[in-house]
Amino acid sequence: MRKRQEADVPSTSFALNTPTREDVRAMPDVANVDLFALVQPVQAIAREAGRRILEVYAGSFSVTEKADQSPVTAADLAANECILRGLAELTPDIPVLSEEAPDVGFAERSRWEWLWLVDPLDGTREFIKRNDQFSVNIALIHRHEAVLGVVLPPVSGICYYACLGDAAYKQPAGQPPCQIQAARVCHYPVRVVSSLESYRTRRLQDYLSHLGPHRHFGMGGALKSCLVAEGKADLYPRFGPTGEWDTAAAQVIVEQAGGYMTDMQLRPLRYNARPVLVNPDFFVFGDVTRDWPHYLPQRRSHGWPA
Repeated sequence: MRKRQEADVPSTSFALNTPTREDVRAMPDVANVDLFALVQPVQAIAREAGRRILEVYAGSFSVTEKADQSPVTAADLAANECILRGLAELTPDIPVLSEEAPDVGFAERSRWEWLWLVDPLDGTREFIKRNDQFSVNIALIHRHEAVLGVVLPPVSGICYYACLGDAAYKQPAGQPPCQIQAARVCHYPVRVVSSLESYRTRRLQDYLSHLGPHRHFGMGGALKSCLVAEGKADLYPRFGPTGEWDTAAAQVIVEQAGGYMTDMQLRPLRYNARPVLVNPDFFVFGDVTRDWPHYLPQRRSHGWPA
């Protein structure tokens, strides 16, 4: 039933001004980068990276540990090499920052007005578990804002994509794209998506206990945000560290679908703006009439108004 509970539901409101194609083309710093012309080539790069991942996925593979104790496989590295090569050929003047090659100092990258932000295999742990919930994420960043994004789960072959000034789309392999839209009115119970690991954490359980009636969907990687973008989930709350490459591509898709990806103060996430490439806690949602921070335990304990 597409309605939200009316009783005891705090509300908030803020506006997101989505530029049109004409607005984007009129922006002086975007004039030399045709976002719309980049969408199809970036999709092709993501699909090729996805094929490299599936080649590894089809057989046995070893897992090694990076310095931060996160896992890495031959699929991560093969996809990374494919994407780096493809983007270098497509836009040789735009630098690339990848999860598998992040060692660029802030003094250098802080001067970049444009960059590609890439997670060649988002959801390596899901890849290792063989649950199919992993994706290739490629985002273009301009002055700290994600302006183009592609999220491709290789197993299903569905491509989610969007760029500033256009709608958001979902395109199964070999089929025409269809426009997607975030749910502007929250369902009741609230449809909440998170990873199963996050769902078991105390912080998320505390938040959900204050949120009230909800249905939970378990999902991995950037696909959680894509569920919100296509209106199949109302809220993705994330408590805990994530890399900027985990969210950038999905943020464009969510926003161009009419949704939001914000920190706990409802400010849009920004990229390559800090020495450490780690996101704050964040929400992904479609219904702006709900005050999602209201349900944070520390906010309620201080008696802050809705």
